[in-house]
Amino acid sequence: MNIEIKKVRKTSGIEKANTRFALLIILPAFILAGIILYYPILNSILMAFQNVFFGRGKFEWIGFENFKAIFERSDFIKTFSWTLAFGVISTLLLLIIGMYFAVLLNRKMPGRNFIRGLLLVPWAIPVFVNSFLWLWLLDTQFGFFNYILMALHIIKEPLNWIGQTAFARLAIVMAYVWRVFPFNMIVYLAAFQTIDPVLYEAAEMDGAGKFKQFLHITLPQVRNIIIFTALLNFIWSFQEFTTIWIMTKGGPVGSTNTLITRIYNLAFQNRNFGAAAANGSLWIVFLIIFSIIYLRVLFFREEKE
Repeated sequence: MNIEIKKVRKTSGIEKANTRFALLIILPAFILAGIILYYPILNSILMAFQNVFFGRGKFEWIGFENFKAIFERSDFIKTFSWTLAFGVISTLLLLIIGMYFAVLLNRKMPGRNFIRGLLLVPWAIPVFVNSFLWLWLLDTQFGFFNYILMALHIIKEPLNWIGQTAFARLAIVMAYVWRVFPFNMIVYLAAFQTIDPVLYEAAEMDGAGKFKQFLHITLPQVRNIIIFTALLNFIWSFQEFTTIWIMTKGGPVGSTNTLITRIYNLAFQNRNFGAAAANGSLWIVFLIIFSIIYLRVLFFREEKE
């Protein structure tokens, strides 16, 4: 009996030593994350409850006044609605286009590897280069899009893509989706490689066509990957700044402003860091709540099924 107790104590001692060693190893990472990530977030949340203007050197505690001011302004609802619409539309397009090219390039075809590499180019190009490229394509006088549309007699005169609300929003969605879809494509392609070929062989023997195989085998097998990539795409769309700022700067008349460009304007143009921090805090809270609900709903449905 005493021998067994000694063995248990010895084992628990080893486990405690291993735990302490593991904590010691990851401690630098936690400290670095605290300095670079957590401290700025906490500082921003505290700043949201203060009246902070650049250059004044005063931090006046004003409670929830910055948050009240957000909802009293009609442009916040407009900006938030467009941000949400941009996230949903771009996420759906990324899912469809990424899945289409992944399915296409998962088949055996000549030059498949070359085409895969070619489709990765938009992802490899720097964001600002991609944005200027799309500005050139959409240029009113020399743009490729206007040239093609006029050559096909779809339009009679060049369109001002960046100067009109609907076209400016469409331009941003196209530029963003074009840049990000290769990521989805590669992730889906990698997920396809994990599916057992026996499943397709059995389905083919039962007379199932390619579409039914995709519907009943491919999609269920990569369901979790689709869920996580869709969440990533949605969060990335909320963080997208460079494309919007280079192409439209939030115009025309603020119609392409998103929450991130609104925060930038408040902080670095109006110098109102308190209001910017309040907007940023709401932005973070919304994404956290959305992510939790999104994952809980989808995985709860999966467990229920």
